[in-house]
Amino acid sequence: MEQGFSIMVTYTNILFSVSAVRRMLGLDSKATIQIREFFKVIWVWIKGKRPTFISKTAFKQHFVDRRKADAQDVRVRAIEDGSYTAFSIMSGRQYSLKATEKAIACTCEDYYNQIQFFGRGVCKHGYAVLNFLGFNSLKDYLNDCYTANNKL
Repeated sequence: MEQGFSIMVTYTNILFSVSAVRRMLGLDSKATIQIREFFKVIWVWIKGKRPTFISKTAFKQHFVDRRKADAQDVRVRAIEDGSYTAFSIMSGRQYSLKATEKAIACTCEDYYNQIQFFGRGVCKHGYAVLNFLGFNSLKDYLNDCYTANNKL
């Protein structure tokens, strides 16, 4: 959300947004930007500059990196086996999370949107829980769960 009005979240704008372009390219919030989605790239036009392309892979990495960085401002408390509470210092909100062998599920809107559009996901609260458990990525956590469940 920007400047008091909400933007409907869609599959495309959750990953490929003007805000992400601003962060990725270090642009001022007032820069006039247009983006268009193509097969493997996003066409980016910045007023006064030549158009350029940014790979979708770069946007996806930015998406993950941003949530990992934002997780540093989240405090986690274990409730019971596999259940956690995450408190976001920035927003002052608290969320409930459940760590299972298939996911780190959260009650926040970002996690809900990721599940809705991608079928899986990790929000900043989920990354905070992963860090709390000693993991750097969901993949590492899931691999550990798989290994633990398949030991003879």
